[in-house]
Amino acid sequence: ELLSGTEGRGAAMTADEDAEVHRLATELEADSTSGATNDSPLLPGRWRVLYQGKPGGERTEFFSLESWRKYLSGDGPSPIQNLVSGSSTVSRLYQVVELSEGGEAGRINNVVDLSPRAVIAIEAQLEGKPSPSRLGFRFSGGRVLVRTLWNATLNLPYPVPFDLLGDNAKGWLQSDYLSPSLRLSRGNKGSLFVLVPEPQPDDPELEALLQPPPPPPRRAAAASLTKEPVLICPAQFGTEADYAELVAALEARGHPVGVAPLVFTDWLQILKSIPTPEYWRADLSPDQALPFYYKAIEAGAAALRNEYPGRKVQLLAHSIGGWISRAYLGQLPAEERSATFSALATLGTPHAPPPEGFFRTIDQTRGLLRFVEERYPGAFHPELRYLTVGSRAQRGALPGGGAGLVGGALAYASYLPLGGEGGVEGDGITPLRCAHLDGAEQREVDAYHIAFVPGSGTRLLGCRWYGSPDVVGEWADFLR
Repeated sequence: ELLSGTEGRGAAMTADEDAEVHRLATELEADSTSGATNDSPLLPGRWRVLYQGKPGGERTEFFSLESWRKYLSGDGPSPIQNLVSGSSTVSRLYQVVELSEGGEAGRINNVVDLSPRAVIAIEAQLEGKPSPSRLGFRFSGGRVLVRTLWNATLNLPYPVPFDLLGDNAKGWLQSDYLSPSLRLSRGNKGSLFVLVPEPQPDDPELEALLQPPPPPPRRAAAASLTKEPVLICPAQFGTEADYAELVAALEARGHPVGVAPLVFTDWLQILKSIPTPEYWRADLSPDQALPFYYKAIEAGAAALRNEYPGRKVQLLAHSIGGWISRAYLGQLPAEERSATFSALATLGTPHAPPPEGFFRTIDQTRGLLRFVEERYPGAFHPELRYLTVGSRAQRGALPGGGAGLVGGALAYASYLPLGGEGGVEGDGITPLRCAHLDGAEQREVDAYHIAFVPGSGTRLLGCRWYGSPDVVGEWADFLR
């Protein structure tokens, strides 16, 4: 009754109320018949935190130098964690206890539930049982899951480097009172936790993403890769790691696959074009601005040709990699082009240059796309097979337009400068009307533009994009 209706897990209680909670907890622990709680079947599971605090009402404040001094000396809890968990905006705070089972290490997940928009989880790996009712642990990491756009969840690392904290990342949790309806636990920093069982989270779909990810798919055996090789040409800032899902899906279909060897910093070479008159006139040429990408295509194609002699390479280009690949193919001698490559397939590539007039002056490619379209329009090289893949998954809309506040607004802002109109359909970045080439085989899929933040290792969990395994099946039969 004392804790019913309290906000911030005790943060709003008076000093007398706080003292009463600690007095009652001490009495229950003294009279407890719980025994060795580490071995109790009641301990594992989800526990909702009703109260957390130290005797005497001592608080850990984020902006307090004393709180930080105690934390860094090992005498107090983390001000960052207390800033989040003590906030009245947090609807639920859980401890999820998973004991060691079947060779898997146990863990405690401290889950801050901000559903329906976000969940924060701070994970601690169990490290032994110092006493029959005490679990030792070491904080090992954490994740921030944020529902963003395109029916997806952004997976971000928790911003604390636990590996660098040494013994400050270690602790213990002692539970001297345990019943089917209540648990009293104390931490090594002196905090009391009052918890009640709550089997179901507020947002099961979001919290299910906190489970350890499955192991990455095994690379296909070389003997099974009997089809023509594929070279993936990444989106801007994209790297090989971003395309692991797509690589695995294509290898499962029998294709040797490589990714043009680009790193995030390669794109900084474009900065050299900014001081040039061509940049400010929006008259840049790919030969001037993108030689680093050309070299990456050359290196990737050469590696595949060396490993699979006698087979031609099929270029599979994502986003702006599509029109860069068109520029690359166009500048090659005809004999080299026909001897090395057999096809170009593009996924969500904006092929059409911006309309003339105002949109030309704000051309994001600074004339590069117009250069490509004027010199190598449509399915330009008759010796190559062309496929363009686009989507109508997201209609652009201004805020309040009914197409999803974030996704619709992002799409509108992207479609408008590309095609001159924002309220059209596309994949969330590239409008459908710009995604196809005349003379190419054209396909539409229900997918979004991308499922990762290029070059960062951060993914949009649950996002159905061009490289999702089920979507790949809708266009990959084009590849031979």
